[in-house]
Amino acid sequence: MTEQVNNQLTRTEYAEYKGVSKPMVSKWARDNRLVLTPDEKFVLVAESDARIRLTASLNNSFNEKVGAEEKEKVNKIIEEKGLTELTWDVKSTQLDLETDDAEVLFRNARALREKAAALQAAAEHERFVGALVEKEQVEKLIFERGRQFRDGVMACSRRIAPDVIGKESIQEIEALIQKELRSMLEQFARLPIIE
Repeated sequence: MTEQVNNQLTRTEYAEYKGVSKPMVSKWARDNRLVLTPDEKFVLVAESDARIRLTASLNNSFNEKVGAEEKEKVNKIIEEKGLTELTWDVKSTQLDLETDDAEVLFRNARALREKAAALQAAAEHERFVGALVEKEQVEKLIFERGRQFRDGVMACSRRIAPDVIGKESIQEIEALIQKELRSMLEQFARLPIIE
């Protein structure tokens, strides 16, 4: 923080003292939230701090009201435009981030946040739509795989029977069954994808 001298700081020093950008101090000056010396070259620190504290809640309630109105406008635009048109509008929007005007930067920051949210929502929508599968397709797939598994188990017993005949050791029988079941499951896992 900058040292205060006679309770007066330049606007740049005041921005550093408050931990805000110089454009924000300029905005406070335009909004009459700063108390300046008669020649308007210096900020009176104690008086300006007090005025900013007093007007903070007023500014917040104003921002809340404006925010609610803006949200209502955005919702109306979303209802009027389809997702494709809205996504194109958002992607084509270019913002000026080189300006020193705090209000323009604030609006641009809000627009960037809304643009990022809209692009994220569009990406999630596309991913969601791409991930959806019709119920009939799922039922068909489950039926086909279930039938193939049943057929494999039935064929497995026919293949094992001749090898098991004449075996008296339980370990030998278990080894034969395990070998056949493992082979059947590996073949089942390699089945082609059903479209």
